[in-house]
Amino acid sequence: MFLERVEIVGFRGINRLSLMLDENTVLLGENAWGKSSLLDAMTFLLAPEQTLYRFETRDFHFPPGDEAAKERHLQIIFTFCEKDIGHAHLPRYRHLSPLWSKGEDNLGRIHYCCEGELENDGTVCTWRRFLDADGNALHLHHIDQLVHALIRIHPVMRLRDARFIRRLRPSSLNDRLPVDNEALAQQLDQLTRELVRNPQKLTNSELRHGLAAMQQLLEHYFAELGSQVPGPRRHRQAEDRQAWRSLDNINRTIAEPSSRSMRLILLGMFSTLLQAKGNVKLDPHARPLLLVEDPETRLHPIMLSVAWSLLNQMPLQRITTTNSSELVSLVPVEHICRLVRESSRVATYRLGPSGLSPEDGRRIAFHIRFNRPSSLFARCWLLVEGETEVWLLNELARQCGYHFEAEGVRVIEFAQCGLKPLLKFARRMGIEWHTLVDGDEAGKKYANTVRNLLDNHEDNERDRLTVLPALDMEHFMYKEGFSAVYHRVASVPLKVQMPVRKVILKAVHHSSKPDLAIEVAMQAGTWGTDSVPPLLKKMFSRVVWLARGRAD
Repeated sequence: MFLERVEIVGFRGINRLSLMLDENTVLLGENAWGKSSLLDAMTFLLAPEQTLYRFETRDFHFPPGDEAAKERHLQIIFTFCEKDIGHAHLPRYRHLSPLWSKGEDNLGRIHYCCEGELENDGTVCTWRRFLDADGNALHLHHIDQLVHALIRIHPVMRLRDARFIRRLRPSSLNDRLPVDNEALAQQLDQLTRELVRNPQKLTNSELRHGLAAMQQLLEHYFAELGSQVPGPRRHRQAEDRQAWRSLDNINRTIAEPSSRSMRLILLGMFSTLLQAKGNVKLDPHARPLLLVEDPETRLHPIMLSVAWSLLNQMPLQRITTTNSSELVSLVPVEHICRLVRESSRVATYRLGPSGLSPEDGRRIAFHIRFNRPSSLFARCWLLVEGETEVWLLNELARQCGYHFEAEGVRVIEFAQCGLKPLLKFARRMGIEWHTLVDGDEAGKKYANTVRNLLDNHEDNERDRLTVLPALDMEHFMYKEGFSAVYHRVASVPLKVQMPVRKVILKAVHHSSKPDLAIEVAMQAGTWGTDSVPPLLKKMFSRVVWLARGRAD
């Protein structure tokens, strides 16, 4: 069983959200776009606490800056789904048997709904129920006991930087259960011996170092206060490096097909370490859902890669939030989900398991995921044919007062990847886009590709396409007043009669297209913004307008 969908109405920073999940979901979204509210909802309602959470006044959504318009009702629905037909009959789910309902795909699902009502006198009512496939309440007794049974099997565990734990539920930090350190030490020792007995290529020393690094990583997230490690700093740093290398070796080993038993042992180790950090007592059959919040915090990219490899070996469902392009580059694009705040909802955009053809998927993985992962955080893509436009347009836009980085605009050349896969990907992922093409035959084909993808009801060609009235950018800028630059670089006096094409070829030969673009941009900076062609100014304005539409 896994958590298949989360639906939220009126909770904190989310007015409306419907999110489909898989075994590994990585969430991208700007600040105040709902990521923390989503994780809070899951943590409050599905964490293995002794008492079930009751909503508070601050949990009700209101428009930014207008608390007087606070919503009076909120609702959160979690849909759990069996992984295969018949799993609902497994012994571990016997306490949940009254909750299952069949969907059209014949898979069993559990729909858990939690609602809150804000009364006029400021009091808050919280009630819980389970729903059938049509959204009707099931007639059940002992609802709270059933909720506890559900959470016991699939609790939410939140990994986050220790510095931020107190923001979540301060009262819970004062309700810690005592931990039997001696029993914990014996359990850790037993699990370590099981790993040592595993007939793999790791030495006992590597195993000890690797498990110490795993404990260090988990304590980094679960300790109430940052731990202070005694000892000389230089010696401690050397031990840390050795520990991380050993952990990476463990990652490689347990990733092998025959390592299922080792992964289960590591799951046991993981559960033990969780229990060591407070009142988290996991059922032997529990399969926690991990919420991994910004794992890049305080981790070097190399360490981040090692930590992510470890998490990937855990046979657990995960939801991760990140602002790290390094982490995004480690994640298949099918698992990435973008949250975008719109006027009436927080929209979710993702490819899903069958979003692209294998060929398009390979191109996107190479062009975006590996080489330009930061572009997945952009609000709008300005797609251009080559490197020349990237250098030139970024600088000319800055001179015109448009700072693309701050506006969330990313200039991306599409020649290597192909235009169509990028357009399809941007549309599926909720990224606004605009395309600039040359006026030659290739540019005309690119323009037709754009036009064929336009939605007549929602897309306007001027919002999505700019066609240069020239063969290419060099010819365009030459005719728009920058001929002196091309003649100077080509070492051809202005008075000499020579075809424009030949002057440009000579200039490119003496320099290069990107360097020539930089020369033109520098000259524009000297002459001022009046020298920037009006066509490009209009395009800059349109692109920033598209980007800002996603930020409102």
